[in-house]
Amino acid sequence: MKKIAVLTCSNAGLDYLEYPKDIKILRSVIHFGADETYDDFVEMDAKTFYERITKDPNDIPKTSYVSIGRMLEIFEELEAEGYEEALIITISSKLSGLYEAIRKLATEVKIKLHVFDSKTLAYGEAYMVLEAHRLISQGQSVEEILPILEKIRDNHRVYFAVDTLLYLVKNGRLSKLQGTLGTMLQMKPMLTIDEEGKVTTLEKIRTIHKAHHRVLEKYIEDTQGLNVLTYISHAHADEYVGWFVSEIKKVFPEREVIVAYLTPVVGAHTGPKALGVGYIKL
Repeated sequence: MKKIAVLTCSNAGLDYLEYPKDIKILRSVIHFGADETYDDFVEMDAKTFYERITKDPNDIPKTSYVSIGRMLEIFEELEAEGYEEALIITISSKLSGLYEAIRKLATEVKIKLHVFDSKTLAYGEAYMVLEAHRLISQGQSVEEILPILEKIRDNHRVYFAVDTLLYLVKNGRLSKLQGTLGTMLQMKPMLTIDEEGKVTTLEKIRTIHKAHHRVLEKYIEDTQGLNVLTYISHAHADEYVGWFVSEIKKVFPEREVIVAYLTPVVGAHTGPKALGVGYIKL
């Protein structure tokens, strides 16, 4: 049986979950200004990050994916450990250049690389990673696992609301939103990640309270009568999480709701207090 490694990027937020520690994490980098940089989670965790950007909203961070040099080092380490293949599950290729960067690296390393575009991020991506690792542990090949990952991807949806659009606008991650910058920043719309993996606006809403209610309504409408895995991903929005869990339990008392932080390199685009409710049809 081939020895197969599982890797993902830190955008998946595995650090805030229980996960097998032989999964390798390609850590994106947070940049403040020209000289201040931090590896995601290991040098700056979610709590520290959100406290900082809340205190100074004008200090808008940028992000970058792990360097090519560091990726080459990781793949060489895996070769030395006896791995023959590596399955790398990445953040949506529409939100980062990581997917394409790894595809280009495939010809430069001895280990066989399989790169899978999750077309999402946060817990939706993390779930794919955890399932891939579980299936590999059971002896399945990458070729057998890829169609399963595609099925998960095709049956995943997330709705979210942000407290401010400033970060999405400044970092160029928002599409299909019309209007002037000033008008946009007043809005608290309901957003989603579409089938291509882009952040898009579903409805224009004026208050965060109404946006949260609409996110909840959409989740309930979509999942009524279905068997789904439910999760909440949030940017240090603990005060909102309890309400969402309570409201979901009122309608679906048997459902478990997984709650996880958005790691800093994701929060750099959503800003503080963002919250998403997602589901995967099982």
